[in-house]
Amino acid sequence: MKTKNKIVVSISLTALLSGYALKTDAQNFELGFRYEPEYSVLMNKNDANAGPALTDGSHFTYINFGIGAVYNFNNTMGLAVDVLWSREGQAFSGTFNGTPPDGATYSSVVSTQLFLNNEVIVGNYVALSELNYIKLPVMLSLTSDNTKPLFLTLLFGPQINFLYDVAQEIDHVDHDYPNSSITPTDLYKNVTIDGVLALGAGCNLTSRMVLSARLRFDYGFEDVENKEVMVSYYGAPPVHFYSSDRQATHNATAGLQIGLDFKL
Repeated sequence: MKTKNKIVVSISLTALLSGYALKTDAQNFELGFRYEPEYSVLMNKNDANAGPALTDGSHFTYINFGIGAVYNFNNTMGLAVDVLWSREGQAFSGTFNGTPPDGATYSSVVSTQLFLNNEVIVGNYVALSELNYIKLPVMLSLTSDNTKPLFLTLLFGPQINFLYDVAQEIDHVDHDYPNSSITPTDLYKNVTIDGVLALGAGCNLTSRMVLSARLRFDYGFEDVENKEVMVSYYGAPPVHFYSSDRQATHNATAGLQIGLDFKL
């Protein structure tokens, strides 16, 4: 029910903003493209303290991209809304030495997938949890005088994330959960809330074209994992997938967002 309420609110807000923008002076309305190579992490205290059985590491190989709109109330303040497709997640490595992994860490997830797929790894392994989102940030836009050739920008506000797919790899091969009642997507929440902060500069290339570059950060206030998910293995009675000792997992990204906007 909470998920449905979040979706209704986000759709209503988007419709309201879109309708308002269409009624405004066209000179104040901008529409454009967004592209961002991003650094991504899934922060979890159990994983951070797991030791050699599980080491987390992230990189800049993920991206997000999409479209954005800005309505400028005046030369220094506006409202910005983006619709972004974002691929993000967490890379892991570790070593299995024959003893059971800590059930509160992601190494237990890896072990479960290997068992269900009738695979055994002794020694080093690498793993990846990849989350694919549609992101809807709604931000207050503050600038120096945006009619100048160059101007500074600051954007901040909430962001709603809609999860649509999850991929989990072990040694560079996608793994599912055969002989069970779940898929990788079931392990994560469908809708979560982030906070967004972006700061940088804009350049008026022409009277109707604006190029921008911003350092962009977002952080998830909620646990992205669905700790309530139940799973049945080989037809047995359902049990909780995650250990009760596993703490909250928060997603975060950072990158350089490039924007190209057109004043309509």
